[in-house]
Amino acid sequence: VMAGSGNLKVLQLCRFLHKKIGGEMNYGFHMAHHMALGFLFLGGGRYSLSTSNSSIAALLCALYPHFPVHSTDNRYHLQALRHLYVLAAEPRLLVPVDVDTDTPCYALLEVTYKGTQWYEQTSEELMAPTLLPELHLLKQIRVKGPRYWELLIDLSKGVHHLKSILSRDGVLYVKLRAGQLSYKEDPMGWRSLLAQTVTHRKTDAYAVKPEAISAFTSDPALLSFADYFCKPAATMGQKQEVFDLFSSILYECVTQENPEMLPAYIAIDQAVRRLEKKEMSETFDLWQIKLVLEFFNSRSHQERIRKNPHAGLFMNSEFLPVMKCSIDNTLDQWLQVGGDICLHSYLSGQLIDESQLSMLACFLIYHSVPIPGQLLAGGLEGSTSFSELLLKFKPLKMPVRALLRLAPLLLGNPQAMTL
Repeated sequence: VMAGSGNLKVLQLCRFLHKKIGGEMNYGFHMAHHMALGFLFLGGGRYSLSTSNSSIAALLCALYPHFPVHSTDNRYHLQALRHLYVLAAEPRLLVPVDVDTDTPCYALLEVTYKGTQWYEQTSEELMAPTLLPELHLLKQIRVKGPRYWELLIDLSKGVHHLKSILSRDGVLYVKLRAGQLSYKEDPMGWRSLLAQTVTHRKTDAYAVKPEAISAFTSDPALLSFADYFCKPAATMGQKQEVFDLFSSILYECVTQENPEMLPAYIAIDQAVRRLEKKEMSETFDLWQIKLVLEFFNSRSHQERIRKNPHAGLFMNSEFLPVMKCSIDNTLDQWLQVGGDICLHSYLSGQLIDESQLSMLACFLIYHSVPIPGQLLAGGLEGSTSFSELLLKFKPLKMPVRALLRLAPLLLGNPQAMTL
């Protein structure tokens, strides 16, 4: 059980027995406890003993319980057979190594055992470097914890890959997350930058400061962005919320280690701001935003998040709903201050004010409103209630949010929207 573990209590017991002299303490006694010491530090702590049939047979020959009286005693058991224990030894030490510094480190492992007729599938946490249990008993090994990126070794598909790792000194390369310290530098996890942000007592500790970005990345482009766009200046005259937004976006990108998404965040924010100011001259950016929103709301994406809630997202799940809410509010306000007249003119084929064309195009694209010919073909204008309109609306495959905004125009009376 303790083979290769170097357990301190077992070592103390061996040292206590080693000091005994006289009486029946002969050559065989010292051979027995010296073999025990060898098993305790088997392979320098890298090997352990297997329980396969051939290994048990080799150990039975090596540990035959009749030890010699002196060094030349081979009457009952050939002393050379004591070396057969090497046939039962196998490498099982797994050593995590930081891929950036190429130095060994501590990492939390989650080891999952296969279910058998004696016990159900179960998991336990081990702090590596550690000796792994026998590989045929395991289902998977996962590098777990917030400090290192997760890494899964699925043993249900075969153990050849893990055996090759263990045979090469058991080195498993792991990647430290941004803003985290190793277990050696921060055993309790209180010195990382993320922990300091939460445990700080000041009220402004939750605000992301541009100076903190340098602790996560050394990219000169990101550091320059933090200096020029995340620090408020009196001469720029911009609102504080803009700097807070840019700081939060930059912080999100560097902590999740996807800085390539920073231009996408900025492009979406700038497009929404142009829409709020009614300065969007073309609808390409709105098409892109709509595509991203449709992907995040798709059934396949939601199913993926449900199965693996810890899977990384290429965009913050809180950013897109805020942008969507801003777009909805902007288009609804436009509809209330004269946009409904422009939309009615479009649906009836009348002339439209040129100043309203850009906002009308944004409304039609964002809400997936079909051309007037398809609406007339569906017979929507003859509807007298919202329920009847909803039945005729289904073949057009339009989102319900579009129907809620078109219903007052198609029914001619906003009160008719009640079911």
